[in-house]
Amino acid sequence: MSDAWGSGAKEYAEKIPKGPPKDSVDAILHTIDGLLPFDNATSILDNGCGTGLGMQTLISKYADRLPDRTRLVAADLSPGMLESVRRTKTAHDGNKFWDRLELEICNVEDMNQFSNSSFSHIIASLVLFFAEAEPAISEAYRILQPGGVIGFTSFRENQWMQLLNVATKIDPTLKPKPLPANWASADWIRAQLESANFTDVKVEPKKIYLQVDDAVDFAKFIVRSGIQAMSGIFESLTEEEKDRAVQLIADEIAEKYPGSPARIPGVLLVSSARKDNGGAH
Repeated sequence: MSDAWGSGAKEYAEKIPKGPPKDSVDAILHTIDGLLPFDNATSILDNGCGTGLGMQTLISKYADRLPDRTRLVAADLSPGMLESVRRTKTAHDGNKFWDRLELEICNVEDMNQFSNSSFSHIIASLVLFFAEAEPAISEAYRILQPGGVIGFTSFRENQWMQLLNVATKIDPTLKPKPLPANWASADWIRAQLESANFTDVKVEPKKIYLQVDDAVDFAKFIVRSGIQAMSGIFESLTEEEKDRAVQLIADEIAEKYPGSPARIPGVLLVSSARKDNGGAH
């Protein structure tokens, strides 16, 4: 199986350590801590963990409130992404929370390695909109403990992904796949959670910005990172055409988002919900 995300894990971790991914994780952790304080956590899953930003932020910001015996699990479908988390875990050798972190290769739509009612908290940052909603939400409900909580994010607006449209200027047959419209709808997300029997459902918008210090460097990352969701649209281009795409993206950033650094806006939907205390599964 090709590891379309993992092949760019190292560069992704270096290029995107802050901005929208960090804003997303911060918002999720703040929200689910309000629903079920981390002081009461028994087990926390970072689902679709990517390079591990969710677990890094959890441990760095909330370690003093996590019970010593809290089980911590980072799961992702990409072995390359999990290898990135493993490197971070090794770098924190001796930290009681990092030392006990479990790593699992896992599909958000089928988490059969986890038994029913396994987790008190689930984090799913910028991942569920790549999945089929019904099985992903159903699986989250199944593996949550009664009273357990989930927090996840999706994009309502994402202007930096619109930069991919320059591909059409080079080859009119190339049309970037838009982000799933359903996941940009608060009403639709709320309905999905409620139909899966979640309670205390909230879907809140959060304005965010992607800061771009060097437009050309960022454009190269978009075109050549190897991460399918971004650079996949450019794969069929020649090297010369890719260079042109880089320049077109850099020019568009300079024109639309003047200033140094450039700030490209977006809007997150921060969703949270609780499995009913009487919830069985």
